[in-house]
Amino acid sequence: MERERVSPRYPEYFVLLSAAGQWIVGREMARFIERELDRWPRRRWIRFVDVLAARMCLRTDLIRALRQSSLEIREEWRRFKDERQKESKDEPSDWDVEW
Repeated sequence: MERERVSPRYPEYFVLLSAAGQWIVGREMARFIERELDRWPRRRWIRFVDVLAARMCLRTDLIRALRQSSLEIREEWRRFKDERQKESKDEPSDWDVEW
């Protein structure tokens, strides 16, 4: 019996990394956050809503990064990690090298 292929609920999202934790936000919210971070003078606090509809209030100086994650990016990252693992199996580790 063939399984029904279910499309991902969140094919693209952005990860907001901060010193206080990380949150997943949608494209529009990521654009809003970028605009707020580009403002000068920068606001001390930013209010946003994550993909689960939770409201957040975070100090802007705690924000470290806003990273995009799409199906294509995640697929390419998995391919990169797989290729790197195959390469590293063929390479001697630092412990195996005689100096």
